[in-house]
Amino acid sequence: MQILYYVWNEFTGEDCRMVLRELGEDVIEFRCPWNKLDEDENFENALEAAILTKKNGKKIDLVFTWNFFPIISRVCHRQKVRYVSWVFDSPHFPLASKEVENNENSIWLFDKDLCKEYMAKNIKTIHYSPLGINAKRLKDISDKLFDGGIVYEHDVTFLGNLYDNEFNFYDFAASHMPDELKGIIEGTIAMQRHTYDVDFIGNEQVLSKDIINQMAKYMRFELGGNYNFDRDTLIRDILKKKCTKDERKMILEDLGQRFKVDMYTKAKGPTLEHVYDLGQADYMVKMPHVFCTSKINLNLSMRSIRTGLSLRIMDVLGAGGFLVTTWQEELDDYFVDGQDLVVAHTPEEIGELIEYYLNHEDERKQIALNGQTKACRYFDYRNLLPFILNANNS
Repeated sequence: MQILYYVWNEFTGEDCRMVLRELGEDVIEFRCPWNKLDEDENFENALEAAILTKKNGKKIDLVFTWNFFPIISRVCHRQKVRYVSWVFDSPHFPLASKEVENNENSIWLFDKDLCKEYMAKNIKTIHYSPLGINAKRLKDISDKLFDGGIVYEHDVTFLGNLYDNEFNFYDFAASHMPDELKGIIEGTIAMQRHTYDVDFIGNEQVLSKDIINQMAKYMRFELGGNYNFDRDTLIRDILKKKCTKDERKMILEDLGQRFKVDMYTKAKGPTLEHVYDLGQADYMVKMPHVFCTSKINLNLSMRSIRTGLSLRIMDVLGAGGFLVTTWQEELDDYFVDGQDLVVAHTPEEIGELIEYYLNHEDERKQIALNGQTKACRYFDYRNLLPFILNANNS
């Protein structure tokens, strides 16, 4: 199969292209800057030229991207070429574009509940697949590190985004809201921070449509004519991001007072009290090394992910790391709590689990080994990519 692969700054790209070529696919890399808007004539012309260029007398079979690009879908629709996209962001706002329904699309989401929402709208271009990893590469790295006995460099590690260095729609809106409305919203966010088992922010019985409509008066975002945004869902996702931002800071600072906590996050990120900020860790080399050499890796899932598993879960387990993660419904589809990884249902439970497993090394090592075996079995690109590339819309 001849695949035109759009390369942007996706961290999954090198692994994905490596496995595609290993599987015998002819991968043609397409690189072209674009203006981040739906209209970019230079980009569309360059993409069309790449699609129409024959290699050895043969046209490309499909275009592939990580995340969904409406501008690419539009070009593929004009040229009647399959467009396969695998989405790892949540929320991913381009999914609200009208181009989502183009027949040439094959869009893969890692969240079953979100897939069901699109299927209920009779959108046939949306499909489900968990996210994947290059299992062989990660296993090779961990085998080398574990050979002769692991030397730990970290007690507790969090590798992820704190979202303090990004524009926050809620914080801007809250500065203009009346105190009563702000109190209701922030009370709901505070209630949400206490549990991972129940979605209070998404529940209309807790946070009514009327409250969301009142809040919308203070929100400034341009929905645009090419998008079919559900304003209610959009605002709730904004609140979930606010919740994620607040709880990550609170949880990490609390844990930092009790344990040695190291953090890898975006450059120029905020400094947390009692937490050692070690900067960024690149995806291909440093990240798996960190996961292997940490006694405990902590995953705090984005609240906007409804039921699915973030890529960080597979990254840690695939590298042979021991993982404590917040609960997500789809964990039960693949893993056994306490056998393959360890699941926390409340912030308080995170600290309890860390304290226990720091003092039970043999259990920790066995769970990490089990988790790696499961991750490599279920989430290897070598198993997922052939299914994704060959599936048809139905």
